[in-house]
Amino acid sequence: MVAIQVTASAGALTVHPIGETVQLGPWALTVAEVVSGEEAASFLIGANAENPPAPDGQVYVCARITARNTSDRTESLQMVDFAGTGSDGILRRTQAVVVPEPMLQAVVEPGATTEGWIAVTVDDPSVATLWFDAPILGGSWSDGIFTLAEGAPAPDFEPLDASDTDIGVDPASPAAIGETVRIGGWEVTIDEVIFGEAIFEIADFRYRALGSDSSRIQLGIGVYATVRNLNPFPAFFSDIAFEIADFSGEAWDHTMTMTPPEPDVSQEYLPGATGQGWATFGPESYAEANLIKVQPFKTGGAARYVIFDGNQPVAAGEEAEPVVALDLAAGDLVETTEDLVNLREEPSASAGIAEELPVGTQLEVTGESSDADDYTWYPVIVAETSQTGYVVQDYIQPVGN
Repeated sequence: MVAIQVTASAGALTVHPIGETVQLGPWALTVAEVVSGEEAASFLIGANAENPPAPDGQVYVCARITARNTSDRTESLQMVDFAGTGSDGILRRTQAVVVPEPMLQAVVEPGATTEGWIAVTVDDPSVATLWFDAPILGGSWSDGIFTLAEGAPAPDFEPLDASDTDIGVDPASPAAIGETVRIGGWEVTIDEVIFGEAIFEIADFRYRALGSDSSRIQLGIGVYATVRNLNPFPAFFSDIAFEIADFSGEAWDHTMTMTPPEPDVSQEYLPGATGQGWATFGPESYAEANLIKVQPFKTGGAARYVIFDGNQPVAAGEEAEPVVALDLAAGDLVETTEDLVNLREEPSASAGIAEELPVGTQLEVTGESSDADDYTWYPVIVAETSQTGYVVQDYIQPVGN
């Protein structure tokens, strides 16, 4: 990720023109040649007829880079050390395409020079810039920006209010779909939620390869969000900033992050840049679409909560079936009806998990039920392991049913 610090007092960033050699860390780098738009698309088809077209709303820009290692140690240079952007402020890394020979990817001895092509996509090639940051070098000491079009302006960043707001701070009082939360230097709005087959219909081959009958597909949850980077530096927004949670705010266990439809919300954003895209999840059968937990920073970061607001999937012409209360007494034998049912240490959705029970696990009820967190809980003991705990009545039935 580009780590250039941008503050109100930093002044304008320097953008180096095509043909200028710039010393960046151990490299003397030059953008020697640029091909963009339809010419770049044809250029790439000439390199490999199977190269895909640019994503909707974007165009290819190909750049030939020359690089001289001015250090006294061997260094490596790769295409993914570069990211391009246009007017939208979204930094996009080198695409998964076959570029013309030579490709920019080399291990370079001290004093030696290499050159090669890279390919990025941008929304507007007339103002495109190329950002260099080599993760292997660490920090921002070697970062730099090049123009990919004659006269392309330097990015202009205004200071933004990145303070957190209280909207959605309490899972008991979550934000609604369409309402903006601000947390961890990001503004996030959940615009739309879709489920199951609706995701499958717009997904690409990677998602569809699982097959429409897969439980992960049938239970899939797709979240379309608008995000804005309020930080004074470029930052990456990841789809793992979203989790599917219960009404207590606890994320459901074993929910998989799936390949989303295009556009993908996971991108690098310049300060002030806004983007929209999908994040997709494959939950377990016991998970319920209660809340979306928004937490851009997992380490020490707070969270905000957005309610699904009645968007739970119900088949056309059907009504959601109410849960029928069980009338169980101490000594009754029951079995789990779902796989990986949580056996909690206490009758609470936020209590620790004592064991995850496979479907068909036999349990003995040891006492009366209790209500908490919108669930009815029964105290039980696992017949095979003698582990005690609490289960939600929704996932058990009397043995023999």
